[in-house]
Amino acid sequence: MFKNRHDPGRNKPLLLILVGAGLVVMGCGDDDGDGGNSNGNSNGNVNTTIDPDCDVVRFTRYGASERGWCGFSRNLAILPQFVRNGMTFAMAEPWNGGSYGGEPGEGCGECWEVSNSWSTQIVMMHDLCPVEGNPVCAGEMLHFDLSTESDAALQTDGGGVAVVRRVGCPVTGNVHVSIGDWNQWGYLKLAFVNHRIPIRYAAVRATPDGSWIPLERDLGRWSILEGPEPSDGEGVVFRVESAQGQVVEGENPLAFTTVDPGSDDLLHDIGAQLDDLQPPEGVCEYGPPGLVYDDDWGGTPGNFWMPNPWGDAEVTETSEGCHNDSASCLRIEHMGPGQGVHFYIWQSFPTSSFDTLTVWARTLSGTSNINVAPSNEDGRCGEHEQTIDDQWTAITLDLASICTDPELSSVTVSHGDGVPLLLDDIQYD
Repeated sequence: MFKNRHDPGRNKPLLLILVGAGLVVMGCGDDDGDGGNSNGNSNGNVNTTIDPDCDVVRFTRYGASERGWCGFSRNLAILPQFVRNGMTFAMAEPWNGGSYGGEPGEGCGECWEVSNSWSTQIVMMHDLCPVEGNPVCAGEMLHFDLSTESDAALQTDGGGVAVVRRVGCPVTGNVHVSIGDWNQWGYLKLAFVNHRIPIRYAAVRATPDGSWIPLERDLGRWSILEGPEPSDGEGVVFRVESAQGQVVEGENPLAFTTVDPGSDDLLHDIGAQLDDLQPPEGVCEYGPPGLVYDDDWGGTPGNFWMPNPWGDAEVTETSEGCHNDSASCLRIEHMGPGQGVHFYIWQSFPTSSFDTLTVWARTLSGTSNINVAPSNEDGRCGEHEQTIDDQWTAITLDLASICTDPELSSVTVSHGDGVPLLLDDIQYD
């Protein structure tokens, strides 16, 4: 591995830094459970869809609080260990109806399998990334704002993309209710937790023989204004219907009591659990984007490759003289000794993901010597010097024979002699 000695532009391009940093501090959730969403989250899954079997998701990260917009503590002892370890995320508001496209809030407690180059993890929706104040969560593409713990486990470094699919939450035991407010006049506010499948409808009745009264969604929770009162019976039981249509009735009555808002939630096992009637099949496999530049910048939405020149080197796109008469290629000018360009992607990938790196290059006239190398934030590996002229030349590097570094995130072209040149069809294969 050779370190870069003459390139003060090693940092990522400013645009990506601003996007990443902007959401590191955006604070999607707060302890009141309203996520800072002043409009009450009226969007639902508007003009958005999710492929539940395999979809592409973009990431940012934030410091998640114990209680998110969904209204439950991720530290509850009945929740799976991965949730208590912090493996949660805030869903971009336009998708908070979950993978089944339900009403706003239905995605709360839903689990997703996330895969990138470095890891496969299950994460649970615990919070909301509201549109207001967060353009990256406004619906351009499916977006998860990861907790810092989830970000670390997936090695996303505050940004990047992955593939996701919905999975039944790997819970044990039954669905529980986390009751945050309950009074003797029938007002009840709660969150369902530890459910395997998202909950679409819910109801409560007095036991032993009361009638079922529907609960209504209340942001990420559920509530009822005129529910069962102590005079109606011995307590209450709950009924829930999953987003897959399964209905279960809880068998464990909860005796009437008073829960003051702001006090510790009353946690109750309803005595029933939902089944996953549509378990995922096959695999949802992530492949890093190897195309750096063709007729446009390669990559995936929100995670495109982009140039970062240093010294006097300049990069522009042109439509003249491109390889195989393609619509666009890159023109490099003023790249003298000790100068060059890094072509970056936000998220690194294992070197073993690809066998070769190919860069097509030519001068506008005359000859020039240039160096081409696979690279990452720390430097370059297998730097290769090539003499090119005004005819297109393929520079192909065998990664296994030149790179010992375990990861890559860029391509570096450097140390020319100031002769203008063109680059095209830059590709990891």
